[in-house]
Amino acid sequence: MTYTRFFSNKWAIAGFTCLLYSKSFSAFGSEIPVLKVGNPLKGELSHLNSENSNAKSQSQHKSLDIRIPCEKGDYLTGYVESGKNMVTMDIIDATGKLSRRLIDHKTGKQKFYSVAENCPETWRLSGTGAYQIVLEQRISLAEQDLEGSLESNSESSDTLLSPKVSALRESLQKGESTDSFWADVEALGTPLLEETPSGTLMTFLARGDYRNIKLMGGPSNNHDALQRLADSDTWYKSFIVPNNTHLSYQIAPNVPQPPLSGRARRIAIKSVAQADPYNHHPWPDSAIDKYTTKSTVTLKDAPKRPWVDVQKETPKGELSTFKFTSSTLDNTRDITIYSPAIDDSQNNRDDGVLLYIFDAEAYIDTVGLPTILDNLIAEGEIPPVTAVFISNPDGDARARELPANPVFADVLANELVPQVNKRLPVAISKDRTVIAGSSYGGLAAMTIALRHPDIFGNVISMSGSFWWKPEDQTADDKHFVASEVIRMDKAPVRFFMSAGVFETARGESSSNGILGTNRHLRDVLLAKGYDTRYEEYGAGHDYFSWRGIIGDGLISLFPSK
Repeated sequence: MTYTRFFSNKWAIAGFTCLLYSKSFSAFGSEIPVLKVGNPLKGELSHLNSENSNAKSQSQHKSLDIRIPCEKGDYLTGYVESGKNMVTMDIIDATGKLSRRLIDHKTGKQKFYSVAENCPETWRLSGTGAYQIVLEQRISLAEQDLEGSLESNSESSDTLLSPKVSALRESLQKGESTDSFWADVEALGTPLLEETPSGTLMTFLARGDYRNIKLMGGPSNNHDALQRLADSDTWYKSFIVPNNTHLSYQIAPNVPQPPLSGRARRIAIKSVAQADPYNHHPWPDSAIDKYTTKSTVTLKDAPKRPWVDVQKETPKGELSTFKFTSSTLDNTRDITIYSPAIDDSQNNRDDGVLLYIFDAEAYIDTVGLPTILDNLIAEGEIPPVTAVFISNPDGDARARELPANPVFADVLANELVPQVNKRLPVAISKDRTVIAGSSYGGLAAMTIALRHPDIFGNVISMSGSFWWKPEDQTADDKHFVASEVIRMDKAPVRFFMSAGVFETARGESSSNGILGTNRHLRDVLLAKGYDTRYEEYGAGHDYFSWRGIIGDGLISLFPSK
């Protein structure tokens, strides 16, 4: 795709269509559809009509069980395409209970990654409307690079070893077992924390006979391989971390090793990443299974944010949702509006704030932003905030729409904002309007406000992906957004920016990661004379930290009178 400068009015959008083969299925027969590579399934899910028993009504169902031929350890990838229809897909165990949720109430094209356990497997698709299911890959253990996987487990001379793990090594050399060590770990919880002359040592642990184990969400900002202690059942990886560290992570045992390289292998971790069974602080409460559950750690000097938890006595705001269709983007998405709990006498107060924020599902369900707003408003930390949660219409839209896309920016400004304004009890000025997001959402918030400062007068960018550059720029072109800020006239916009100290680049100069590019953009904004507040946290690229940072940003930009 040829890139046109973001702050101009031209943009090209490409699309594609896909035709899929379907296999018939009768709810009242014994046949269960089979999903295989090269044999997609297509159909329609809807409520049965008890008054109509004709063949057409019998072929339409609210849920559909699908058989997946497999062998234990197969790596399975694919997607479900449901257009505007919301669907869920679960793996069902031998007792008929949910084993894993692959897709959770999503629309559009949604990808899935899994490793087969109980073969043949039964998957259950539920929802309404038309669907297409495609199994793109089924890679057996025999086809995977298991030898290369084993090589990465060996210890090296520069391995950072915790005192307790070192003591366990000595016990193993004496012929003792690991049972006592793991009994202590189970009682204390993971990760293991030890004070050393070099600082706080954080050691992630796993127990079992695995081909490999990786850590997702650790302090290195990479998928680190845990190392096996001798030939024991104990795996470990240690880091020196600051005392204000707060992060969430997952342990990934037996990560598939498809015969591919680069991103394909990196993505494979999604199929097995899960909560650490020895961690005592799982999150979030809304998680459906161990794969959607994160494990968390919060050190003593981490920021204290009592507003992230539900308070029974706090008045609760209300949520309402409407469908927003853009003919320009040719898609439809949910827009959810949070209205603060204020009495009628406060409806006309002039200090209200209007917040637009991306990734609606994550910020409503995982982060719990409605609860955070309830608490901050009730405590008088911020004025009443009305929040507009912008969802992604499908799994691919986020990467297509959010990174400095001028078409998407104009759709928000010219199509969405007028619809939102019609639903507000009072008008809120651009000086009291903030656009916010994390990762790609932080990049979008920054670039959209700079393009439309007459609508969005404030930005909260959390771990903004300012490493991003247009496809037609060379590898030597760095700091695209910062370059645009230098080129533009100063706009009437205020900024709150944040980054985590663990958000360094992988395999490149540290200046090109999220941390480095945020620091550079901060310097450019300040040099340009912008009102810019910047904070760094002992965290990574993580909703667990962003749930506190969004509150920090609102307090910084809009302290209550």
